[in-house]
Amino acid sequence: MGLIIVLFTYSSSAQNNSNSKQLADSIANYQKMRDSLVNVYTKEYEKKKQEYSDNENQKGFGNNLFGLNLDIILGVGFVKTEFESANDTTGLSNAESKKGPILGVNVNFNLLGFSLGTGFTYSSKGYVANSKSYNANYFNIPLMFSFNFNIKKVEIDLSAGPYIGILLSQDNNPFFEMKNIDLGITGTAQGSYFFNRFIGALVGVKYERGGLNDLLKSNGLNNYVSGIKTQNWFVYSGIKIVL
Repeated sequence: MGLIIVLFTYSSSAQNNSNSKQLADSIANYQKMRDSLVNVYTKEYEKKKQEYSDNENQKGFGNNLFGLNLDIILGVGFVKTEFESANDTTGLSNAESKKGPILGVNVNFNLLGFSLGTGFTYSSKGYVANSKSYNANYFNIPLMFSFNFNIKKVEIDLSAGPYIGILLSQDNNPFFEMKNIDLGITGTAQGSYFFNRFIGALVGVKYERGGLNDLLKSNGLNNYVSGIKTQNWFVYSGIKIVL
């Protein structure tokens, strides 16, 4: 009888050990399967997240080799005309800055990671002397080299390069005339917030250093002035369109 009890006890213990081992194996297999599934879903989630981020940052039609964008701008400029004069009896050496409008269209071509821009800008230059304002209106065509980077949905553009200005009109005065051609350098810094892949709003600042070729036109009126240069700051806003 005692032997039967011992055998029964041993058999029950072995059965319990077998069940415990099966349960442990089942738990281990479940944990492996769970970890595997979690790993798969995590990778898929990260992939989808990256795809979504790429789509959010993608501009235009998504061509990485070639891109084209258009900036339409409108703003105001703070213009300072600098006169060189050895015998100033007219007060031009103390001429004050004046405000004037700026408007234009900039076209930027992106090719293989390089960016080149051009377009046209109308700006009203001139000066204020003896409480009277004198205007000189120019049509500028720049050649801009630029690069940009993104901060979430905001694109930052930094550009610089030379420009050529064509005189449209100027107010008559008895002291000087300005040349028909203005050669200078310009630089811009602007930020664009995109509503979608194709269009956004932009704000920026623009600097121009004009008269590198000396804007004084040689004629009989230059007894008072020996040289003219300009220094201009512009603040503008507008629309960026990306293709």
